[in-house]
Amino acid sequence: MVGEDAAAAAGGGLMKWLLLLSGIALVSITAYGIYGPETDTSPKILDVCVTHSDSINHYHPWLFIEINGNAVNIPTDVGVTQECMYAIHTHSGDGKLHVEIPSSNPMKIKVSDFFTVWDKEFNENQLLDYTVDEDHEIVMTVFPTKEDYMNGTNGVISTDFGNHVFSSVDADGDGIADGDDTVVLIEYKSKEN
Repeated sequence: MVGEDAAAAAGGGLMKWLLLLSGIALVSITAYGIYGPETDTSPKILDVCVTHSDSINHYHPWLFIEINGNAVNIPTDVGVTQECMYAIHTHSGDGKLHVEIPSSNPMKIKVSDFFTVWDKEFNENQLLDYTVDEDHEIVMTVFPTKEDYMNGTNGVISTDFGNHVFSSVDADGDGIADGDDTVVLIEYKSKEN
């Protein structure tokens, strides 16, 4: 009898521990769901189509790409189809990007968004079909204006790569987005010794 009572008491103690641990696990999972990392609910570039009749913030940064010193033409009408005109697109093949952000659906448009719309690769290790290796690198330079780019002045090397935002903010209050007329130059080139 004493052995049976001891076994029952031990089993009951184990059951209490299992219930306690299960309760802690349940509370932890619930707390994580409520207070854990937020899910990104911001609009994705391929989910937003715009029209010129929308109330939009419309501005024009530039994107230039060079592979081993040779300019790459960005095609006309990237991001413009019969079904959709995406929030970042081209109308010409000169590197001028059109950023059109609907007032009803504000977005931060990044360099990677254009490459997503274009269906091409770009990150710190790859530009189009070219991959960084022991002899080659990708360098991204941001110029405040196209005039600076043309003059080779005020360019800043950026390591933001695809995360660089074409700013829609108007910090100086002139009615023009700060990202208007900025130039992003992305080069795949031989490493300098």
